[in-house]
Amino acid sequence: MSPVPTILSRRPRLPRSWSRAGLVRAAVIAATATGLTVAGSTVDGTVRLARPSELAGLPQSSAGLVDSASLVCPGQQRVGTQGMRDVSGTVQVSTAGAPAAALAGIPSVGRVGSVGTVGPAGTGPGLVSLAGPGGQLLASTEQRFEPVTAPTTGQSHVIARGERGLAPGIAATQGWWHVGDDDRGLALTPCAEPTADVWLVGGGGGPSRTERVVIINPGANPVSVRVEVFGAEGPVAASDRAAVSVPPQSRISLSLDALAPDELRPAVHVVATGGVVSAVLSDAWIDGATARGVDDATAAAAPARDVLVPGVEAAAAGQGETILRIVNPGASEALVRATVLTAKGPRQPAELRAVRVGAGSTLDVPLALAGGENAVRLTADQPVSAAVFLDRRRPPRAGPDIDREGDFGWAPGLPAIQGTGGVVIPALVRPGATRTLHLAAGVAGGTVTTTIGAGADERQVTSELAPLTSVIVALGDADRVWVSTQSRQVRAAVTVTVVDRGVPYFAVVPIRSAPTTETAVPVRQVTS
Repeated sequence: MSPVPTILSRRPRLPRSWSRAGLVRAAVIAATATGLTVAGSTVDGTVRLARPSELAGLPQSSAGLVDSASLVCPGQQRVGTQGMRDVSGTVQVSTAGAPAAALAGIPSVGRVGSVGTVGPAGTGPGLVSLAGPGGQLLASTEQRFEPVTAPTTGQSHVIARGERGLAPGIAATQGWWHVGDDDRGLALTPCAEPTADVWLVGGGGGPSRTERVVIINPGANPVSVRVEVFGAEGPVAASDRAAVSVPPQSRISLSLDALAPDELRPAVHVVATGGVVSAVLSDAWIDGATARGVDDATAAAAPARDVLVPGVEAAAAGQGETILRIVNPGASEALVRATVLTAKGPRQPAELRAVRVGAGSTLDVPLALAGGENAVRLTADQPVSAAVFLDRRRPPRAGPDIDREGDFGWAPGLPAIQGTGGVVIPALVRPGATRTLHLAAGVAGGTVTTTIGAGADERQVTSELAPLTSVIVALGDADRVWVSTQSRQVRAAVTVTVVDRGVPYFAVVPIRSAPTTETAVPVRQVTS
């Protein structure tokens, strides 16, 4: 009988599966994820390939820090869509390894088999890099918490990768910036770990509003993808035909107008089979001859009965709308209560006490909010997902209000941060922009440590969040932000506002949990 090998998995652990065949490894990960019964034994989180009589003395599973992690950045979102004109922007992708302070308290250290906490010195040397889909190196650094940036053109996506000691906690963000004509706008998109299931809540109607569903397959095998669209009157029948294959290490871009013509309030569900993908919804709006802006609707929390949307930074009165979009994918009507979370606690507007969302449909609800540190919590009797549309318009001027250029952002509902998560703001966001961290707590509250980097400077800010509150942290000219918490109730997002020639540009960057730990699953080989 051979020695007991170690099989690693995390959600599952994706980066290595992209670059290695690993058939046995892949089979064990799949069995772990689905609770498959192997040799008559089902064990949550552990796969034992042995006869029942051989199980005695089998080592227990253990946790360790990841030593390789990869995030997918979409590249130029508005090029390469069949039947739509290309609109190139200035695109930069920035990434960095997590600061040591952000990893303090992560409940494992080193490699598999050792357990403890990460100390102030961090996790040792490593590498953070940006690469094209074929593996060509674009930029790299061996310094912890040092940002590295690379531009991208054409239809290529970008992979941000952390290795060895710089893998735990890695974060990356893509910036898209266009000025000077009606396609103007700013989009800041978090690069994400791929998954088999993505909800994108965003987009809208109108003759000059265009949405593109950009789907990236970072793996070495083709992936089948089904795109479902929910709308104001229920599931969109035309989207039933949106089953496509995404080639290895490439991306496709689909026109949402072709999938769901004239849909006023879409929500998109991307489901992958045979692999994992990353997806964004690029939303661009020209209202007549007025540029209204650009943003990427990124992955929203999967439908649930309790959804929290952080980063709901409403505009000043008369300078933009705030609209809550709710999607109910279920077969029964959903009764939803929406509560506004502020620094002083929850507030219950009467008009949001009982909102009905039809089966399989979406609903837009205008929000009357004061500017500042808001979040929105939804509780429902059926699983729903949600996002908030945040409009920015040029302040009213004397005379007829004809030209009101601006920008907008989509703030999605988010899952709670597990340990730590970060944002790296690309250099195309110039000094002087307003950068704000929004923290929101669920029913348990929590303590959050924020590590802020601006050039060579680094500082920490501690925030105590009471249950059901939302607070902000001013970031100055920060270009790196990491939040860390032991609470399982905290969500976070960063908003960025730039004013150029009197026109506001606005973006929301959701913060999701960074890859930190993985589970070692002991496996004993069975011999005949």
